[in-house]
Amino acid sequence: MPTTEQFLNSIERDAHLLAEAARKGLDAPVPTCPGWTVQDVVVHTGVIYLRKEQVVVRGVGDRETAVDQPTDQFVTWFEDAFTRMLDAFKTKVASDPVWTWHPTDQTAGFWFRRMAHETLIHRVDAELAHGEASDVDEIIADDGIDEAVSVFIGDVPDWATLNRGDNIIELRSPQNSWALRTGSYSGTTRSGRVLTDIPTALFESTTDSVDCTIRGTAAALNLWLWGRGDMDHLEIEGDPELANFLRDATAKSM
Repeated sequence: MPTTEQFLNSIERDAHLLAEAARKGLDAPVPTCPGWTVQDVVVHTGVIYLRKEQVVVRGVGDRETAVDQPTDQFVTWFEDAFTRMLDAFKTKVASDPVWTWHPTDQTAGFWFRRMAHETLIHRVDAELAHGEASDVDEIIADDGIDEAVSVFIGDVPDWATLNRGDNIIELRSPQNSWALRTGSYSGTTRSGRVLTDIPTALFESTTDSVDCTIRGTAAALNLWLWGRGDMDHLEIEGDPELANFLRDATAKSM
């Protein structure tokens, strides 16, 4: 996993790039977020920043935060929100206890990681709205793959009943590999919502029988999992429908 310094540097770089893209036009439609403009991306990301500042400074959960959205000067507001969050992060070390929505990781380090990937993806959104995209750091992207498969789709809620599938999918970047077994879960959430057959993929210890291997650079794999890239930049061996299953499972979890 990247260091705290690498995560914070990544947040800073991508936030600046997002602001640069926003200055080129807030009204541009975002192809990766249908119905959104760059202004929507700016406001969405800035609100997340201000909520994370409150989580870290006040020690509260997301539901206890309140943020006023801007009516003008959107980029300036975004940059201020970013600065406030980053300054708050710098008062913590990764192991400091902080509320998160992830039951098994209640530390500031969770948010350092989460905000690095959140900023990267929305920076790409803003840039693609103007027909461009800056390079993606391979170290951060590789960790983004791991976060997607371990935090978002690889962690079945404790209220759910798991149904293990029969297929193994392997993701391979130049730095790492992840073996995942297909599956689904059903159950009733603590709020009373009934969910049925939600697709998931769980870590698998063996790769003796792989039904689909997906290879690519860390950047290409990460952007594909997040719906910001397509299969044209990946190499698929085996059943391509399993690749589609994994992408769909990731999309539904985020």
